[in-house]
Amino acid sequence: MRLDSAPFQVSAFLARCPRLRLSLRPPWRVAGWIAAVCFLLWCISLQQVLAEEVDLELVLAMDGSGSISESEYIFQLEGTARAFEDPAIRTAIRSGPLGRIAVSVVIWSDAAFQKAHSGWYLLQDDASIVAFANRIRNFHQHTGRKFGIGGGGTGIGEGIRYSINEINSNAYFGLRRVVDVSGDGVETDPWFQKAVMLPQARQIAANENVVVNGLPILNRDFPHLDGYYRAEVISGPGAFVVVADGFEDFGRAIHEKLWREVSYKVAAYEDAPFFVHTAAVDSIPQLTNLSTTRKFR
Repeated sequence: MRLDSAPFQVSAFLARCPRLRLSLRPPWRVAGWIAAVCFLLWCISLQQVLAEEVDLELVLAMDGSGSISESEYIFQLEGTARAFEDPAIRTAIRSGPLGRIAVSVVIWSDAAFQKAHSGWYLLQDDASIVAFANRIRNFHQHTGRKFGIGGGGTGIGEGIRYSINEINSNAYFGLRRVVDVSGDGVETDPWFQKAVMLPQARQIAANENVVVNGLPILNRDFPHLDGYYRAEVISGPGAFVVVADGFEDFGRAIHEKLWREVSYKVAAYEDAPFFVHTAAVDSIPQLTNLSTTRKFR
């Protein structure tokens, strides 16, 4: 080939311009990339179409760290089970525009310990609610030790991260997404491995449009744990704290907390003990002109 020929000059020019050379890839490669992107978008859309719509996706994230005794662990399970069995909670679960919610239980501790989770339950009638309550009551039989998950520090941030992953990977699409965190202490440094801490977990929750509510369990070591939960744990629009004055008071606290979380009533008066998430109200035409988001103090 002559040095002054057109093909030689074009080849020499491309050799000096690697960016241009990369941009002139064969059309079939470009088409392949476009097809791959379209397929990914199609898969995401298909997942959303196939997901069953619910009023609420709720994770009950309970403390199973080393500070939790056998009796304290049972107080959490039994109190939660009884709350779901109460007729008022059953009515609240079916009070939304779709009349159903999806719920899961997660037991968390230190990041190095495996989380225990119940899987997701669709609650839409008395039979499904009672079945879930029985699952909670006997949950200690499925966690790897006789009671709880045993040991480690208090990895609240890691528990929230895991709970959000459970929401993102389930088969439901909720008008609201909530993680309900209960515990008896402040977050501690991870014992054996790096973990997501509360500041990062709260940012993840904000990015994923997940509200984090708190149920601090006051005790001798942490008599003012509620202040810590308000400042460092809860996050998102309408996030709130319900305080349990010891484990013996957990049943009352979780009942009140669940009622607030699953109810879809509109606050007609300033002191009404409930709130409605804006996204949910937008789906109900007759309520769109009302101010409906309230924050509990």
